[in-house]
Amino acid sequence: MASGNRVPEGYSTLTPIVQTPISDVLSMPLSQQGRNCGFFEGQFWRCMEAYGAKLGRKYCDLENRDYRECMTNEKQVKRAEAIRAQREKLYREGKLDKAYEENHPQPGQLHPDYFQWSRIY
Repeated sequence: MASGNRVPEGYSTLTPIVQTPISDVLSMPLSQQGRNCGFFEGQFWRCMEAYGAKLGRKYCDLENRDYRECMTNEKQVKRAEAIRAQREKLYREGKLDKAYEENHPQPGQLHPDYFQWSRIY
């Protein structure tokens, strides 16, 4: 990866040599289709298909970063840690009465509703 691009040169997925309906069904668990990150995966592969393997590493970096962020939630975790650290700092300085709120929901109690704006009634 001497070119400085973020997408590795050998970036590929496990694809069979011969495409059959059975190979399509068996490859579903390896992709994000039908999941939260499926849109970003589709955008990344659409861009890679448009530019090819060499130019795609250069021009599809934004799509790759969006897809990786959706998969890892790295920015969201860092943002939550920064908020927690700031709150603890204010508590230690005496600007807050309590470090955390009393009725704070437990981890895993809230589940985001990704389809709240596109419901089918």
